[in-house]
Amino acid sequence: MTPDTPSFSFDFSTQSSVGPPFAAPERRKGVAWKWSIAVTIMVLTFLMWQCGSAIMAGRKLSNASVQQFHQELNGAEYGQIVDDADEGFRHSGTSRDELMHFLQAVHTKLGNAGESSLTNITVNATTGGTFVITVYQTKFNRGEAIEKFTWMKRSGELFLYGYSIQSNALIM
Repeated sequence: MTPDTPSFSFDFSTQSSVGPPFAAPERRKGVAWKWSIAVTIMVLTFLMWQCGSAIMAGRKLSNASVQQFHQELNGAEYGQIVDDADEGFRHSGTSRDELMHFLQAVHTKLGNAGESSLTNITVNATTGGTFVITVYQTKFNRGEAIEKFTWMKRSGELFLYGYSIQSNALIM
């Protein structure tokens, strides 16, 4: 062997090879999966924060919208409720007069709306828009009811998209 020739040897007693100084360094194990777990946790935290803030914003907006709805219902402003609603509510296969008659029947049978409390909220972001679905337990003059509001969110405001009400006072 000449001094300029690189050498490579194998030690049979330890079963290890001793190679040239430019051999690939041994990779540190576990670093890549630790980073991937850290990034995954950060992404999940961000998404949960976004969902939580959307629900809080939806809650604030829906409370104000339900209060306005009840004020208009108590004031027998049924046309205003229908006119302020989303297109999906106004063109739901029911005429404006039928919608107004329904709201009048609810008001006549149950009386004025009083205290209401939010019992459930769901926010659905779809390609058709963002929908906020809220369920309220409401006390009326002549009984209690469970009201379900579906709101369409546009430009930071909620517009009534659907309304249903359940109460024993409506059937008695």
